[in-house]
Amino acid sequence: MTSHAQHSQLLFADIKEFSSRSDHAQLRARNDLYAEMRSAFTDERWRSCRHEDRGDGVLVVIPSDPDLPLETLFTDVLPRLEAGLGGRRRSDPLLRLRIAVHAGPVHRDRHGFAGHAVNHVFRLCDGAPLRQALDEATSDTAVLVSEAVHDTVVRAGLPGVEATTFHPVTFQVKETRARAYLHVPGDPACALRIAREAAPEPHGGRDDARHGGVSVSAGHSVHMDGAIVTAGDAQVTMPAAQRTRWWRGPRGESR
Repeated sequence: MTSHAQHSQLLFADIKEFSSRSDHAQLRARNDLYAEMRSAFTDERWRSCRHEDRGDGVLVVIPSDPDLPLETLFTDVLPRLEAGLGGRRRSDPLLRLRIAVHAGPVHRDRHGFAGHAVNHVFRLCDGAPLRQALDEATSDTAVLVSEAVHDTVVRAGLPGVEATTFHPVTFQVKETRARAYLHVPGDPACALRIAREAAPEPHGGRDDARHGGVSVSAGHSVHMDGAIVTAGDAQVTMPAAQRTRWWRGPRGESR
């Protein structure tokens, strides 16, 4: 592994419904993905990035470069990608992408890229809000950006980045629970609707959920074992967001 991590921009693009395709269709989808990504970045910018193939997607690692500032992803790259995918609809098989964007320290060894920032961008892409957005959007891309990216690019009000099209959501994948911002380039109403349906928890969500999440009133002694309350006249009240999370159980991990 490298002696020190390099701060990089991370973009992960994942093909929707990849595993349901035949082997031949998967190979074609992969070829089309790389063609569309090169076109969106432009050949020169694509060559300046590093890439790691993920089978049904590609991780793009963009080293710090004044010629490709992070806001360029939102003002140039992602709009070109959405336009390119939309232009395919007349004749080519449908190619729709979930896209996650993050930035942070990235390590590289002979096996590929590693580090918490890499883990986080993968989990952003696997989060329920992004999956729902691409299921419901009329566009061919849906984007989930980390809070770090939102703070440095979107909230900063950099030219060409419209902050009102990024909407806060929370997501949970494995042990990661975090806030992120949903953006659907070709269907901004979709992002707003999903964010309103699943309003994010107060900042610091995991700790907030752990403290004071359940209130109990009872006529006599109460015994609690996890989420089970036993008593004579016991009444349990819990917020709807927690009730949904506890009663439904964890989401599956399959793509």
